[in-house]
Amino acid sequence: MSNSRGHISEIHVLRAIACLLVLFVHVSATFYYQQGQQFNDLTYFINQISRFGTPIFALISGFLLFYQTRFKGFNLSRFVSSRFTKIGIPFLFWSIFYLLFMYVAEGVNPFDVGEKQFLVNFSFGNSFYHLYFMSIVFQFYLVFPLLQLVRSKKSWAILLGIAIAVNVYFLEIFSLGEMEGIWGNILGQRAFLPNWIYFFIFGGFLAYYWEPLSSFAKRSKVLLGVSVILITLVAVWEYTVMGSIASNRVTNMINIPIITLFIIGVGSNITRLKWTNLFMTKIGTLSMAIYLSHPFVLYCVQEIAPPSIWKTIHFPAIYLIILLGTILMVKIIQLLPWNQYILTVPKIKTLQQSK
Repeated sequence: MSNSRGHISEIHVLRAIACLLVLFVHVSATFYYQQGQQFNDLTYFINQISRFGTPIFALISGFLLFYQTRFKGFNLSRFVSSRFTKIGIPFLFWSIFYLLFMYVAEGVNPFDVGEKQFLVNFSFGNSFYHLYFMSIVFQFYLVFPLLQLVRSKKSWAILLGIAIAVNVYFLEIFSLGEMEGIWGNILGQRAFLPNWIYFFIFGGFLAYYWEPLSSFAKRSKVLLGVSVILITLVAVWEYTVMGSIASNRVTNMINIPIITLFIIGVGSNITRLKWTNLFMTKIGTLSMAIYLSHPFVLYCVQEIAPPSIWKTIHFPAIYLIILLGTILMVKIIQLLPWNQYILTVPKIKTLQQSK
């Protein structure tokens, strides 16, 4: 399903699933607000279980970079130019877009918090609720030139252990205490990279151990499938007992690798049918563009749709409307000049079976 040292088609399946999960989180959250700030059993389940999507996106970001440098090497100037074009400029554009949109639609003035706080908010993706992930990715790009120097498999096993320690420390042990001012503000941000670093590093670990891990995934589909069912049951227990749980929670350091390997293992089964292959490839290719633009479509539907539409029985229809409406918006933007600076849409490569 993948070419040696080349294009890995499983990445489309991973991207597509991550994208669809993120969309599930945000659509179910809209139902929460439209239903008197209350979840029912179904919308709460969808909202919480779908929180695997964001860390999978982080894993993919790490995997693609490290897999490329593993075989093609690293060129700093090309890396800076590519990442600024594909992530930096779209992040700036959509941050400004959503700030202006919310000012016009809701009268929200982002400068009311003061100049320093505005800069922190802007830098950490607080311009709109989903842009924090773009800030995390950009922070990862700042440290990537150093991380790409790690090339041996043994070193990657050590680095993964360090990433686990760092991530657990910042999630479970670190406390701001009486720390105030700009540093306290930065360290307390949801988008602070150490709170997510494990998922990027696991992406690198997967890139360097791709051959044995992908082979294991394809041999162990049943075992991994059972493990995913258990993960789902434990996740239900988690949010039932503890309440709403974060996407980067400590248990996801176990959950995400297992889920990822399962998706890799069943990737060929998912894409065996022509229509599922086409769907996954299309959604996977447009995943980042959908991620950036779908909150605008969701907001518009929320404002236009009558209150009666926000019944749980209509969830599948609303979800489909948001997905198709976002794809339509992406296609319209792609007709604009310089659209590559607004949305990141990789080219679809011809997939060949490895021999």
